[in-house]
Order: sequence, then structure tokens, then C-alpha cells
Amino acid sequence: MSFRKSIMTANVVIFSSIAIILASVHAEFTYPILTYLKFDFAEIPVMIVLMIFGAIPALITETIHWLALTVTHGDWLGPLMKFLAVAPMIIGFWAGSKIYTKLSVKKGGKPNFITILAFGIVLGIILRVIVCTLTNIVVLSFVAPYYLDFAKGLLNAAGISATSTFDVMLWVLFFTGIFNTIHVPFSTLLAAIVVKGAIIRIPSIAEKSWLPNVYQAKTKRTY
Repeated sequence: MSFRKSIMTANVVIFSSIAIILASVHAEFTYPILTYLKFDFAEIPVMIVLMIFGAIPALITETIHWLALTVTHGDWLGPLMKFLAVAPMIIGFWAGSKIYTKLSVKKGGKPNFITILAFGIVLGIILRVIVCTLTNIVVLSFVAPYYLDFAKGLLNAAGISATSTFDVMLWVLFFTGIFNTIHVPFSTLLAAIVVKGAIIRIPSIAEKSWLPNVYQAKTKRTY
């Protein structure tokens, strides 16, 4: 195993452990109306791994986080839904960053930090919302339809009149879509602040990490 791969493996273990700890101490805050949805700080370590090492290490980190939640929480559905939200965000952010960078370099331009971040966030939002919408339809229709009754109570408490099952489903998908649209920049921007701060303190990170190299168009590393 090369030195870089050893460092990458160590950081995957460290940041997955941080994600597990943040989830265990409930480092989160509630989304209005559908209060079972939480803005989860445990996604931030996963996005940090993505920005430094790339998509595959980030997916491995999130997989470890998912398995740990499944074992410790004694529930498979919640952790699985979390994984199916974070994984598309990782893939979308990575793809958006790569697409913009290649287009910018092809046109003779220099990739810009803010613009690459924006492209990654937009594609991360699109993939996360699409996947979460489909998974919610499956879960609420077939796996756990009783959640619709709970959601109906939350909607009615918020002053939203939803009488039929179809109405409840549409409102749940609408508010869940807004939640996921907000959560992507929430997790991504906080992770970007940490990464940029780390680069200022330890400039060598910029020479070895995936994201800053993509921003600077210096290498073609992928993982």
C-alpha cells in the first residue's frame, strides 16, 4: 500500500468515526413541519473526505457510517434512507465539479473555487432530490405506509389541509424535496469552510488532495 493510500485509509477511518460520534450525540436540528427530518452535522465529515480524497473514499466513509447506524440504532430503514440521500449528493457533487472543470479547461479558462462549488452543489441537489423522491414513494407506498398517517398529523398541525392519501404523499414529497435542497449546501459549504481553513494552516493538503487540485487544474487524479 502506497503512503498516500495509507493516509487516505486512515482519514476514512477517522472521519467515519467522527460522523458516527456526531450521529450518536444527535448533532442535528429539526426541519420545520416534517419534524422527523433532521439537518445532520454527521454529513459534514463525509463531505470533507470527498473534497480531499474524492468520491470513492467518501462513499466508503458514508457506508461505514450507514452500517454503524444500522447496528447501533437497531433500525435499518432510517439509516438506509440517510445513505440513499448522502450517496447521490456525493456522486452529484463530484460529477458537477469534474464537468465544470473539464469545460472550463477546454475553453482555456481557469477553474474558479466558487463556481466549481456551485456546480457541485447544483448537481448534488438534483441527484439527491431525485433519489430521495423515488425512495420516499417506495417506502411510503409499500414499506412503511403508516408514516403517511404520522405525516398527515404533522401537516395538519402546521395548518396544511391534507385529507387524502394522495394529498399527504404530495405534500411530504414537496417538503422533503425542499429539505434535501437545503441540506446539500448546508453540508457542502460547512465542509468547504473546514477544508479551506485546513489548507491555509497546512498548505501541503492542497498539493495532495483531490478537490484543490481540481480547482487549480493541476492534476487529473480520480479515485
